[in-house]
Amino acid sequence: MDAELDAEPPCLADLNDDLLRKIACRLAESDLASAVALKRCSSRFKDLATPLVANAVSRINTKWRDAADKIGMKGAARIRGGLERNEVLTTLALPHNNIGAEGAAAIAEALRGNAVLTTLDLSGNEICGIDEDGDGAYDASGIVALADALKVNGVLTNLVLRRNNIGAEGAKALASALRVNGVLTNLVLWGDNIGNEGAAALASALRVNEVLTTLNLANNQIRDQGAAAIAEALRGNGVVTELDISWNQIGYKYNNIGPMGATAIADALRVNGVLKRINLEYNKLGDEGKGAIWDAVSGRVGFELRI
Repeated sequence: MDAELDAEPPCLADLNDDLLRKIACRLAESDLASAVALKRCSSRFKDLATPLVANAVSRINTKWRDAADKIGMKGAARIRGGLERNEVLTTLALPHNNIGAEGAAAIAEALRGNAVLTTLDLSGNEICGIDEDGDGAYDASGIVALADALKVNGVLTNLVLRRNNIGAEGAKALASALRVNGVLTNLVLWGDNIGNEGAAALASALRVNEVLTTLNLANNQIRDQGAAAIAEALRGNGVVTELDISWNQIGYKYNNIGPMGATAIADALRVNGVLKRINLEYNKLGDEGKGAIWDAVSGRVGFELRI
């Protein structure tokens, strides 16, 4: 018995060819980046996995090239450049490329079944047809397509959609995805005009989501009602460690969380022991609200409060 406990786990070289092929096949379907990495570090694995990995890489990169064709201009150049420099794309940053709803839908199609990309930044791309000044005609097709892709994508962990004016409808679509997505850990929706309705939808998703650890909802016209919904979600959420709902005071674009919302958040912080960082700067919390929040986190070692 002791000998079994002390035995070292088998390494890659100890596995037979049949088992290595099965591992290669599974990784090619679910975690292609790991398959590519293993192929580079083991000549035997490379011999067995190359055909499987090559086929998977070809399928995924074809989807990215199709997306590039639909996006056009600078965004397409970034995608093609990334494919030229890397066997597979693990990070794609396309901020401020004006890809619009159609471009977002094209990227969403590439994300379906994608077993490689872990980070996607589409900041400032008018993916719902509305620019940063609020001009344009709203089109939810792009954000809905992205949300639908998140429901089946098992690799993407970091999604940044700053300044896209996705609105409440877009937030609801993402909330629906968060209910079933089991990998996304960081979601940034800074300046997306989701309002109380969108905040409530995302809060509802947080009650069942077990993986999202960082959520940025700054500058979203969220007021007391939305803050209360988020606070209620925090009471039962055991995974979110960082929450940003700052910049809620200046001008019509910003949130306006007042004393009532602050008190609700304070009550939630008293029972939530997981959250480590919260940003509430530039909100009209009032002295009473600020005091309640300070009291709620008093004595919590390592807690970062920005207020």
